[in-house]
Amino acid sequence: DEEADEEKIECFTKLISTIGDSLERQSVALKEAGKTSSFEKLDECWHTVEIMAGVCKEKGPHVSNRVKFMLQDLIEMRDKGWVKRRKEETAKTIEQIHKEVAKEEKRSRRSSSANNLKSMGGRRSSAPDIRTLNKQNAEPKVDNDGFTTVKKIGRSASSNTLIRSRSEGYDMRSGSGSIRKSKRTSSSGSLTGIAEKAEETKETKKPAKKEVAYLSPDECSNKAKNIFKEYFVGGDTDDAVLSIEELIGAGNDGSVERGAKAVESSVLMLMEMKESEVLKAMTVLTKCIEGGKLEKESLTGGFNDPLEFLADIEIDAPLAGSHLAFIIAELIKINAISLSFLLEAPEYFRTDGKAAQFGCKVLKKIGGDASDANLEVVDKLMTCDDKAAHPTARDLLAA
Repeated sequence: DEEADEEKIECFTKLISTIGDSLERQSVALKEAGKTSSFEKLDECWHTVEIMAGVCKEKGPHVSNRVKFMLQDLIEMRDKGWVKRRKEETAKTIEQIHKEVAKEEKRSRRSSSANNLKSMGGRRSSAPDIRTLNKQNAEPKVDNDGFTTVKKIGRSASSNTLIRSRSEGYDMRSGSGSIRKSKRTSSSGSLTGIAEKAEETKETKKPAKKEVAYLSPDECSNKAKNIFKEYFVGGDTDDAVLSIEELIGAGNDGSVERGAKAVESSVLMLMEMKESEVLKAMTVLTKCIEGGKLEKESLTGGFNDPLEFLADIEIDAPLAGSHLAFIIAELIKINAISLSFLLEAPEYFRTDGKAAQFGCKVLKKIGGDASDANLEVVDKLMTCDDKAAHPTARDLLAA
């Protein structure tokens, strides 16, 4: 018999105890698919293990008893569905240790309280039962002459009877021997009042409004982009609107800030995308605004960064200005915003970002004759260079 490398066998045992279950299931699946080589090789491997473990009486590699018992445990674990016979001790985290200590303290408190109850119960049971004694004393006895003698009920028993009868609502009237049930008008009146108050409380009490933990504005920024990305892949419009509603929580504290960040990140993303995706996104935004899911105050704040960085974005995405003008034009059409919000745009956009030309681009996207109010906005956005080339806003629009 040749000597086996016990270190390798021990490593094999540890490995198979971990992956043996999945290894066998995979080999069986391959066998059912017509590929039997893996199943046959695994079967040969187990045959060798059984020889070294002494289960199969055939000649094979010689191993020590320690390794032999280890292999026998491995075979037993396989036969029992890869369930380990005993749980292996592993290093515990500080949190696990604290939990175990807390459980042990709870267990000790329960056991101590149970022992106290048992001791109290024992003391109560050791006390004499007065009712039993009274019953024994009240039992009649027959003397030698055949007369029955009945013992008198003690003072304590009669007093107990009196107290009990009074507590039950009866008056014992000596002399007449009559029993009359007492009227408890005060207690019944108080009970009626309590019942009425409880009924009023039940009717007037309204269910508490469930508080929702909303994401921070920056987190809403990333979440909004993910909502639109999923929608572009083939999502449902109503699902996208519902997701934005749950994200913003219009009407709740901080909803304007959350909405502004969501609009800002979404518009910045759309400025670098295809026209078809911008059109799809506007369907969602329009439904959100018309359904009150997105507040109009969030829109003006959400356009600050897109307007300020428009010139830089157009370097890599030439259609960014056209996409942004289209988005703003569509929102003006549904009265979500007005063109005058450009007058409050970041200073860089108003001075160096060709704001007047951009305003004209928005008006062309809206179509039709520009109103005097919108032309006045463009006129206010015009710089000295703009007015030198085009005296009026209408001239700039016609250029």
